[in-house]
Amino acid sequence: ADAAAALRQLMADIAAARAAHGELHLWWLGQSGFLVQWQGAHLLFDPYLSDSLTRKYANTDKPHVRMTELCIRPERLDFIDVVTSSHNHTDHLDAETLLSLLKANRGISIVVPEANRQFAADRLALPVERLIGLDDGLSIELAGLRITGVPAAHDTIEHDDRGHLRFMGYIARCGEWT
Repeated sequence: ADAAAALRQLMADIAAARAAHGELHLWWLGQSGFLVQWQGAHLLFDPYLSDSLTRKYANTDKPHVRMTELCIRPERLDFIDVVTSSHNHTDHLDAETLLSLLKANRGISIVVPEANRQFAADRLALPVERLIGLDDGLSIELAGLRITGVPAAHDTIEHDDRGHLRFMGYIARCGEWT
């Protein structure tokens, strides 16, 4: 009952925020997932909204334990414009989450590091052209939001054989907010 009430409150909060033009709204959805809403546009950073890793590692010596309980099923997020993946680890590029988001949001843009674009396309069984690859210093404007790629290190800064970053951070410019 508490989880259902929390979900209803989250969805009501997101809906109410849509009417607040000129304001930036941010929700943490667990793990590394953040939902940004600005001027009616919705950007979802690195969502992990399944328990795929828990199932995958359940009977191993390295079980995966979520940082938080799953707060929302991805199919409930049927208003997302842009989703990112910062790198290829499943809690940042979860096929279960992303395929549900794709089904619920036919026009969604998927932004990944250029070095990982083919890997991500294979994982999602999509044409590579369906994904947007960014690299250090490159920007793209999607749904009125400007997203710029910056280097990130999981342990170290890594590049593929073409010099593209394997791990990326993203800077989102939303009007006056960055």
